[in-house]
Amino acid sequence: MARLPNFFIAGAAKSGTTSLFHYVQAHPDVFMSRVKEPHYFCSPEFPDRFEGPGDQGFQDNTMRKLDDYMHLFDGVQNESIVGEASVYYLTFPQVAARIHQFNPDAKIVFILRNPVQRAFSAYMHTIRDGRETLSFEEALEQEATRKAQNYQPLWWYKEAGLYAQSVEAYMSVFGRDQLKIFLYEDLKHADQVVRELFAFLNLRDDVPVDTSLRHNQSGKPKSRAMYEFFAKPNAVKEVIKPFLPKDFRHKLGQRAKSMTLAKDKPSAKTERMLQRYFRDDVLRLQDLLHRDLSGWLS
Repeated sequence: MARLPNFFIAGAAKSGTTSLFHYVQAHPDVFMSRVKEPHYFCSPEFPDRFEGPGDQGFQDNTMRKLDDYMHLFDGVQNESIVGEASVYYLTFPQVAARIHQFNPDAKIVFILRNPVQRAFSAYMHTIRDGRETLSFEEALEQEATRKAQNYQPLWWYKEAGLYAQSVEAYMSVFGRDQLKIFLYEDLKHADQVVRELFAFLNLRDDVPVDTSLRHNQSGKPKSRAMYEFFAKPNAVKEVIKPFLPKDFRHKLGQRAKSMTLAKDKPSAKTERMLQRYFRDDVLRLQDLLHRDLSGWLS
């Protein structure tokens, strides 16, 4: 039987978790699940089916049965760290107790992003993938309706940025020693983040990791055809695939996709509205983390 996972990258969505997944996976003593976001421990909160545009991929990757979940770790050999990354483990506070019951010795990592920026990045993610048809302001107004219509949590642009209750739950259940909490701003020094993470996981830190690449970036495609050429399978890529190493193909593809995306930002009025919405939660989180988060509110 596969070994129990003992490491979880638990959120937040659109905060650099995909990059961290790839960075830590580069360590030879780490085994990460073959499905990046199985979301097994929050699947009891999910509807039978997600109904948002393009939600099928998320639906297919969600593991709802323990046997299916454990098969994700069948390839474990001698790795000391066995992990996965499911960003909505942060969205549902009750997940902390489920993971603790499953493995009380597990270590949990979060990356938390300014929730205003995180909300807009999630919106731009759905724009990038051709799923969102509303303006940001219209989408915020429709959030509760979409949630009731079983849209997956990616569409919960505001709600997924409320961190404090879940962070408090993880601290209560696991204690601070089993948690490592980074801020998105820390990724400006990604090498240092990786070294701190390796130390947290009791891994040797002499392993070279390429942290120059950012994964799964959001943005509006400058050309829909060009973005989809790099983002989706096609005949041209299949022809050249045998001639390029897998890691090189992945890096090339990520860089190419990023170059086709244009950055944007919400209006100042919408930013101020969201800062008011998140204010109490950010102040509560600031007290929990003992870190200055005033920049998130200005």
